[in-house]
Amino acid sequence: MISTKNDFKKFILIRELAEICGIHVGDGYLRNDGRRKELDISGGYEEKEYYDTHVIPLFNKVFNPDIKGRFFPSRSTYGFVIRDIKVIKFMHEQIGFPYGSKSLIIGVPKFIREDISLIPYFLRGYFDTDGCLNFTKQYGNYSEFNKTRHCYPRIIFSTVSSKLFKDLQKVLILVGFKLSIYNYQPKRGNENLRYIIALYGKTNLNAWLNMIGMKNPTKYSKFLIWKKFGFCPSNTNSQQRRRILKGELHPRLLY
Repeated sequence: MISTKNDFKKFILIRELAEICGIHVGDGYLRNDGRRKELDISGGYEEKEYYDTHVIPLFNKVFNPDIKGRFFPSRSTYGFVIRDIKVIKFMHEQIGFPYGSKSLIIGVPKFIREDISLIPYFLRGYFDTDGCLNFTKQYGNYSEFNKTRHCYPRIIFSTVSSKLFKDLQKVLILVGFKLSIYNYQPKRGNENLRYIIALYGKTNLNAWLNMIGMKNPTKYSKFLIWKKFGFCPSNTNSQQRRRILKGELHPRLLY
């Protein structure tokens, strides 16, 4: 464990730490309510394989807390909790992650913004937990296949934090991506303005896979289906995608 903010370059597992920061921005929560201090990381039930095979080993490698994954039925998630005070203080005091609700104020940690070699690792952790890969039909002067099948790739990030929105734009452009950005105001008056970043097309998707990669099987399976068939139906679940990749279900039957 490092002791000061100026020691990040000395941290042996700094790439892994950058990915952990991305995971925390997507799925994490630092709790300090006066009674408990803990780091809570969890995602949907479909993320269990990702957590068991990648996230938990990654945290164990960096922080060595002997984490065990578990279900949290009250919120329908799967993940883990770390109560090691050294880890909690490190994430809050040295990296700068806030206690409590982070949605409106979270950003990309400074040590990552200032080191281009760490940006891909942060982006992978953030995409695997909070990003979206989907494929859309194309309208206009396109082939019948393109107009009737979900074949056009999109990587989407959505946040209510204006700081994270600005930080993500900067780091994505810095590593070479072409972005589309827009805002979305939910119809419900009590919901916050959402900031959207989109990476459209095959060029962006191929660049993402070559530079960033994906460790989350629930998201990577969509790419594998698209790569094999040239399209990936919308609104499929993990079980359906596994059947498609095993040859038990043809994706055209989902139309």
